[in-house]
Amino acid sequence: MKKIVFILLLLPVLAISQKIKIKKNKILFDKKEVAIFEDGDERNKYTFKYLSGEKAFDAAYKAISVSAIQDHQYVEMTSADGKKTEIPYEILQTSFSSKKIIIRLLSQKYNMIDANGINKEAVAAFFAEERESISEKYMQAAAAAKLEADERKQTVGRYKPYVKPNGTITFGGSQGTKIVGKVYYSASEKAYAITDLDGIKVATAEESRKMGSTAAVVKTYTDETFEFDEGSKTMFTGRFSRTFGQLFVESMVGRGYVFGRQAKKQKSELHKEKVKIAKENSVNLYGVSGSVTDKKGKKYDGTVYVVFEKLELEPGQQVAGLHDMNSIDNFGKDISIRYENDKGRTRIKKFSAKDGISFTAMDEGVEKTFHGMKTKGNALKKLSNATNFGFNNSYFYEEIYEENGHMLLVKPGEEGTYVIKVKDEKSGFMIDDRNNEKISKALAKYLGKCKQVASDLKAGEFDVNNEENLKQIIQEYNDCGK
Repeated sequence: MKKIVFILLLLPVLAISQKIKIKKNKILFDKKEVAIFEDGDERNKYTFKYLSGEKAFDAAYKAISVSAIQDHQYVEMTSADGKKTEIPYEILQTSFSSKKIIIRLLSQKYNMIDANGINKEAVAAFFAEERESISEKYMQAAAAAKLEADERKQTVGRYKPYVKPNGTITFGGSQGTKIVGKVYYSASEKAYAITDLDGIKVATAEESRKMGSTAAVVKTYTDETFEFDEGSKTMFTGRFSRTFGQLFVESMVGRGYVFGRQAKKQKSELHKEKVKIAKENSVNLYGVSGSVTDKKGKKYDGTVYVVFEKLELEPGQQVAGLHDMNSIDNFGKDISIRYENDKGRTRIKKFSAKDGISFTAMDEGVEKTFHGMKTKGNALKKLSNATNFGFNNSYFYEEIYEENGHMLLVKPGEEGTYVIKVKDEKSGFMIDDRNNEKISKALAKYLGKCKQVASDLKAGEFDVNNEENLKQIIQEYNDCGK
């Protein structure tokens, strides 16, 4: 059995390592003649025949130019009876001969040629398979690329950028007076760069690392990357070239980069958009309908603003709700409300969670209730704030369950952080990170007025990290003594 496995594993290696030669009009696999190979009636077209001389198929290398630096390549295959199909031109093994590349492709990927010759069954199956028209797809891409290139030329013609011998960029042609930036060559970085009027580096151009390429690789401040190639004109010479600078600037202007103060404006707009998205993704409440009831019972109706967590402008850079140990957690401690007073004047009033107030707010069509309070437990948070002289450990918590004034709440922005608050206690009790046994004993002390619930907690009958269990505790506490 082991010998069979060894042979199966060895076959692909042998196929890949086969030496392909074309001698006179014969294809040789490891010096063995396997097929007849003839040039077709047009350039880059080849006819494959069985050793008997019977025609098997034609293969023609095709390329559609999309730009000066990009061609889409494919192989047009024609069966002996005239049926055509197209396959991508894939280089499975580096070779300077396109003929050998095509032969290896047809052999290794499509199994049409092997050490025994051209496989008739594989050829029949190949032409029986329906494939998309690669040439049509590539022609559409080429047409779109040409249209885009024409639009870029029109844009360049509209601005008429001109690079002076000292690298100053103006708009309006060689006689233009509107300065928009500068292009220069950095010998230490071996790259060209463009800076705008604010000194922002809006793009760099480096020499392509592709062998034999004269293209320049450009990266912009918006993280766009592209190449342009004007043959010898884009070759790097180790010093500033006004000609290259002109081409570089035109390639940028054609793509909508007009320098001046554009980058600063776009960065500002991008920042605003990031803030907008971050606000939408946060649990913070920005200008939503709501009401605040102060500690004297007076109610204010209007628009409320409260920040429960830091904004994530770049996802993954910080975790919402987790804050540095060397900073005071001020999130969720205060609320502001914009309202109209008795005289119809707009006023803004700020309230603090430490005053024990409550407020309601509409959040995506749902009215939510929040209560400000101190909590027992949460030792880590208290230690962090105390270390930084932040001795206010009162926060607003969202009510998610209520039974006769006894509540289960959560801290917005900190998923899984629960607080139990019973009406005969001024402070709530936070379910912190201690293990279930320790937190259960501490909670039993907090709920000590109900001996049965306290006893069950001490006995470990509840997993206090489970929301349904916490609701059950509140229910049983409410029923205590009935």
